[in-house]
Amino acid sequence: MKSAYISLILLAAGGSSRLGQPKQLLKIGSTSLIRKLAGEALASRANEVIVVLGAEAQAMRAELKDLKLTIVDNNDWAGGLSTSIMAGLRAVSNQCEGALFMSCDQPYVTRDLLNQIIERFQSKGALVVACVYAQTVGIPALFSKSLFPELMRLKGDPGAKSVILNQKEKLETVLFPRGVIDIDTPDDLEDLPH
Repeated sequence: MKSAYISLILLAAGGSSRLGQPKQLLKIGSTSLIRKLAGEALASRANEVIVVLGAEAQAMRAELKDLKLTIVDNNDWAGGLSTSIMAGLRAVSNQCEGALFMSCDQPYVTRDLLNQIIERFQSKGALVVACVYAQTVGIPALFSKSLFPELMRLKGDPGAKSVILNQKEKLETVLFPRGVIDIDTPDDLEDLPH
């Protein structure tokens, strides 16, 4: 079976208003969160990696400057997560058959998890492969190209969960218990890996 061409889109445009500092630049050991996650993305089986930047884009670019990825600026980032999803999709290769979205606030995403999602997508013929944590489904999640029009119609901040839930018949899942840990407030900093 031919492997589908997968575009991985790292959503890193948010302003981190509740945290009071750019979460993307938080240090995990000696590395920033955005660089760590971009590294995991690049080490995965995805065919290309696209990073969507918005707030503090110049500082983020400095963190990514020597990595082989595509950077997309979302000047409308304050309009919510949907604007970054759209900016990422507009940047994918013409060969793209599926887009794998990950967020810059989930510090425990690894290349192994990303590969598991890609493998499930390739082998099961699913329209969506999403992660399961805290009794819900969410990102990282991989969407078939056939769902791109629906993703492009999203508005505001809820992200792609509605698109995932619309595909119950063609949805595959991967367990990611630590997916529930995301960095939104100063209290969440204690959950950062060291």
